Amino acid sequence: MHSERAPHPHTQGTGNPAEARSAALTTWRTLAIDLPLRLAAETMRFTGRRLEEQAKHLASLARCGSLNEAVELQTTFVTKSLDDYRKEAATQLHDVRATAFAKVA
Repeated sequence: MHSERAPHPHTQGTGNPAEARSAALTTWRTLAIDLPLRLAAETMRFTGRRLEEQAKHLASLARCGSLNEAVELQTTFVTKSLDDYRKEAATQLHDVRATAFAKVA
């Protein structure tokens, strides 16, 4: 019974061990270094924007003159926050796809 060994799915199929090793190192660097750094940078940008919005919101609450106005401000803030988090999830997913699969394309 003769079985042919299937190529590893992450190799380029060149049969050259040096090229396969280089491709594996490139993939490793992309997933272990580039992707986490890109996600960390985006997370820091997002956190900065959210903290700025929180500061503006707290200043608005300090100036409001009624309970109704405070409830309206809080509702607007929470609604916008949820929308921002939804958009950030899409941004992070895009970054993962763009970074992790850039070498494959």
